[in-house]
Amino acid sequence: MDVLAYLKQRQNELEKKRHPLSDRDSSFRYLYAFGVSVMAMGDMKAITELQDRFQFFLECLSIPAEQREQLMTDINDHFEYRLSECIQILKTKEIQYCFFCDLYHLMQNVVWAEAYCKKVLRNYFDIFHMSEHEIAFFEQFSKVAMQKDLNRAKELYHEFLEEGFDISYRTLRYFFPEFEEEDFFRDIIVKAGKTFHLDKPTQVNGDIVVERGGSLLLDGAHLKIKGSILVQGGRIRIKDSEITVLSCSQDVFMHVEDAAVVRIDHAKVQCQGFCGFLEQSSGRLLIEESEFLQTDVQRAITFCGIYAKIERCTFSEAAQGCIQISDSAKLYMKCCAFIHAKASYGAAVFSDSIDTVAIYDCSFDDCKAAYLGSAVYFQYQKLGQVVKNCVCRNCIPSENAIFNTYDDDFEPLEAERFLAQRKSDL
Repeated sequence: MDVLAYLKQRQNELEKKRHPLSDRDSSFRYLYAFGVSVMAMGDMKAITELQDRFQFFLECLSIPAEQREQLMTDINDHFEYRLSECIQILKTKEIQYCFFCDLYHLMQNVVWAEAYCKKVLRNYFDIFHMSEHEIAFFEQFSKVAMQKDLNRAKELYHEFLEEGFDISYRTLRYFFPEFEEEDFFRDIIVKAGKTFHLDKPTQVNGDIVVERGGSLLLDGAHLKIKGSILVQGGRIRIKDSEITVLSCSQDVFMHVEDAAVVRIDHAKVQCQGFCGFLEQSSGRLLIEESEFLQTDVQRAITFCGIYAKIERCTFSEAAQGCIQISDSAKLYMKCCAFIHAKASYGAAVFSDSIDTVAIYDCSFDDCKAAYLGSAVYFQYQKLGQVVKNCVCRNCIPSENAIFNTYDDDFEPLEAERFLAQRKSDL
């Protein structure tokens, strides 16, 4: 048996079937898993027949080994107490719908334990007061998912929406991985008091304008857009999403004014050389675990708000530089990678801020400046400018890759030392 091939295949399966709630805290995930375990571990026939599927569910939900052992103990010794806790955390319809998706996953192709599983399912339907429309949807959608009938699945989904119910695209894709649907819009205006939620493949031929008091949420979306996003005092949140700019008439794709906070995590942004990504003039900017590719015309991010925190991000192919921090903005940046960035000054980071700019544990590869600061350029030499534990590789000019740091704050690491340190940290 090729163990490496098996592990790679298993990892691919887990990534494809990543549970929609796997990013919740461990206590929530354990109680959620306990609720599902009532079906998988509450009857000897179920234990025999559902063991493999239940173990895979636990892997997708990221339940550690010690908690898996605890499930059987709680089933036998603390059943009513744990079940009561489980019901309390399944508060929203979306979480309940995901829960029923997991129950139906277990039930697919069940034979010996069919009567027991159906009894558990009926009890949960009663507990959560599911309507006849909701029950019918899950029963029928489970069947078409097993048959991989995409057309009928779409029909059921739209019938469900027309009845006034809603279920996220991410949950549907978890239930039926082959399920695909794309929305199309022209210009979008999000008015005060409204939230525009994108959670599926979406194409927009025009601009998205978020007015003061409005909210734009991208959660699990793949947005393809011929236009830009303008936030005028509204709110924007991007998570677990991908953005592809097909064309843009502005210098930057997203322009943010009078916003309190912009939060982006686990996102991938492909500007395809049409524009920079973000210009923000107020509030806070929080970015984690995201990737920004092929920006041009303007820097990938231009920030002159109050405070920016950027961690574990990658900036690649930035033809006009990656990040600019101006005015009195603060920046804290850690564990970011900058690859193939170009600018006149400070290809990766340009700062003319009068406040603190701290850069830790970052790498700069093949960054080029026409004049000074092939990696980082500080316009003013002052306290509060810190660059530590960073590595520069093939940056030109090499003699001033980090320019104008105060005193001895810059501590460049040789490539071998840097890699050895990161390996020990992991």
